[in-house]
Amino acid sequence: MEKYIIYNKDMYYLLKLKKIVIKLLTFWIFQINLRKNARNFLFYFSFKDYIKFKHQNFHIVSLGNDCMPRVLTTAIKLKPRKIYGEKTLPFDLCRSFELTKINKLIENDFENYFDNLIISEKFYPHDYKLTKEQFITRYKKRINNFIEIMHSEKMIYFIYADFDNKIDADNIIKLYSTLKNKRAHKPFKLIILTAKPINITNSNIIIIVEDLKIKNGNWVKSFINDYGNINDDYSKFCNKVGKKLSDFIS
Repeated sequence: MEKYIIYNKDMYYLLKLKKIVIKLLTFWIFQINLRKNARNFLFYFSFKDYIKFKHQNFHIVSLGNDCMPRVLTTAIKLKPRKIYGEKTLPFDLCRSFELTKINKLIENDFENYFDNLIISEKFYPHDYKLTKEQFITRYKKRINNFIEIMHSEKMIYFIYADFDNKIDADNIIKLYSTLKNKRAHKPFKLIILTAKPINITNSNIIIIVEDLKIKNGNWVKSFINDYGNINDDYSKFCNKVGKKLSDFIS
C-alpha cells in the first residue's frame, strides 16, 4: 500500500509538471481553440491508445440527455477523444433532450432540429456563445456525422443517461424500434444509465442501474481525473459504472 501511495504522488507531480511545461510551450498560440487543441494533444495523446482506437470495431454514440455518456465513455477510454479523430455528434454536448424528442429527431433525420431553436447556456452550455448562423453550421455538421455513423457496418453502442426517473419502458422500446429501423439489420445495442430498475426483456437493451446525484459541476473534473488524485462520489460512480460498461462492451 505504501508503495502505491508513493507511486500516485510521484505520478501526480509528474503530470502537474507536464501540464505546466505544455502551457509554457503553447502560450504563444493566440487562437484560443487552436491553443486548447494543441494542449489537449500534447497532454492526452498516447500512441498505444491511437493504435487501440484505430482498430476499434465499434462506435459509442451518446443520445443525451446531457454530456454524461460522452464524458463517461471518454474518461474510461471506450470513446476516443477528438485528438484521435473522433467526430462530435448532436447529443454529445447538449442538455435536457427528452427521450421522446430524441426518438422523433432520429426518426425524421433531424429535419426539425432547428425549429423553435433556443440557444441558451441551459441547453447548450458549450455552444451558447455562437451566433445563430455559427450554431446551425456546427450542428448541421454534427448531424451529418451522426447520420454517417448510422450507416457504419461496425457495432454501435447507443447510450442514454437519465437519473431523474423520467423515462419508462415504453419510450425506451420505441427508441429501440427507431434505431433498429435506421440501422437496417446492422448491429447495435441500446444502453440506458438510470437510477431505477426498468423491466425490459429485450437482450439488446441493457439497463445499468446506479443512482447519481449531481450537485455541482465538479463531476466532469472527477470523471476525467487528470492527476488520478480525486476520490469522491463522482469519481467512484465513474469507476463503478465505467467498469460495468467496459465489461459489457469489451
